[in-house]
Amino acid sequence: MCLNDLFKSQIATLVLIVLLIIEFQASSVFGQETVRDEFEIISYSNNNGTKNWDTPWIGEDLYNKSSPFKSSTQVVDGDLRFRSLSSNYQYLKRYVDLSATYSTTLTFHINTGGLTHGGKSISIQVPSNGIDFHDSERIGRNQYTTKTYDISEYLSSETTIRPINKGIGKDWRRRASVYADDVENSYTIAPSNSPPVISAAGDHNFCEGSSSMPVVETISITDPDVVDTSLSEMSVQISTGYIRGEDVLSLTGAHSSITSHWDSVKGMLVLTGPATFAEFEAAILSIVYSNIKDLPTFGERVFTITLLQANFLSQTGHFYEFVPSVGVRWDDARDAASLRRYYGLKGYLATLTSKEETDLAGSQISGAGWIGASDEAVEGEWRWVTGPEAGTVFWNGTAEGSSPNWAFWNQGEPNQVGNEDYAHITDPSIGISGSWNDLSITGANSGTYQPKGYIVEYGGSEGDPVLQISASTKITVHPLPRPIGIFHD
Repeated sequence: MCLNDLFKSQIATLVLIVLLIIEFQASSVFGQETVRDEFEIISYSNNNGTKNWDTPWIGEDLYNKSSPFKSSTQVVDGDLRFRSLSSNYQYLKRYVDLSATYSTTLTFHINTGGLTHGGKSISIQVPSNGIDFHDSERIGRNQYTTKTYDISEYLSSETTIRPINKGIGKDWRRRASVYADDVENSYTIAPSNSPPVISAAGDHNFCEGSSSMPVVETISITDPDVVDTSLSEMSVQISTGYIRGEDVLSLTGAHSSITSHWDSVKGMLVLTGPATFAEFEAAILSIVYSNIKDLPTFGERVFTITLLQANFLSQTGHFYEFVPSVGVRWDDARDAASLRRYYGLKGYLATLTSKEETDLAGSQISGAGWIGASDEAVEGEWRWVTGPEAGTVFWNGTAEGSSPNWAFWNQGEPNQVGNEDYAHITDPSIGISGSWNDLSITGANSGTYQPKGYIVEYGGSEGDPVLQISASTKITVHPLPRPIGIFHD
């Protein structure tokens, strides 16, 4: 430590040394792991523990947003230092996935004797979703103490630590100073628990004259580590070929532990428990597909059975989820999506590189929903900027441009009205269903162009686990054969 040297500093400085200790259970035996940054190397990406952080330190800084060498945030002399912090503006933050955690406490030592008068303060914030931050405490001047807080309610895949000057209208003067060290989170982690495995069979041709047909013939739900015996929720969705207003899924028979809800927008039947594996298997065997027409529109209907409500697409092997968040900015949606997890799969703003992905994502939204595309780097050069496809160009120009890859812009889009550099799926009431539009980073303040949420895609990222939490079957509707007639000259 170099606090003796730091006490001599007369500039506004926050020194932060972060020590995260994680206790967890693996194979039914409790052990200890650490997520740690000792700042011994001038970098925002140090990992000194037995486990790594999910991200580097991410900052919003008045002078330099990315460099740990200079500006009001610095890594120097083995410390992370803040100086001359503007009110409610400059900060660093770093994430760690604690979604399997039971409880935790946050502890750090702080010295605010160098803060000037006038209500100056420092906060160490912790959120649960990467956006809505909670002050552990706003700490004023003349504090020479160790602080300990129970932050168990903020544990998730998005747990964040963020030091910030939250004093409204209280910019730090140059001679103000704060020192903190030994910031520590102590965690108790849930036992290792593998997700259940689902398998199903039952591909059929639709029988002419049938009023309905079962979507599966056989279904099996098992748990590899024999920890789970029941589930809270499952879903069956027409993930490919769904025709809204024609196709319907229904739960038949009596199932005392399970209720069902048909979502005609998503083409999804949601089964809600809690219920045992056997009870869910019996319910899924009782689900039937029907169509309001005597003969459904020809084509394939692919049925995806999955745990919870993230939607599975068999063509990609990925899961998709619409997250409602009215008024969310594109960059906040991007950051929040990157922190979401689905059974260990890393999330990111969806990259829709095929018609099947576009149809599935478009069927889920209830309003304008952000996706992971932008031309902010090079005007008119639209790229996927999130997930495994990051860097891939899929469109050049505005509405009359060209597409080297799959693109699905709405009529007259993109049009770059008002510096619109970020893509979203258009509100279902506007133009082509499921198509895309360009917006500013905030979107509109109200109406159909106000963002209502974002689409998260899970799958394909480096280090993702191999899951079998979904299965697919299909029914094929063939066109009627032409009648054989007698022709005369």
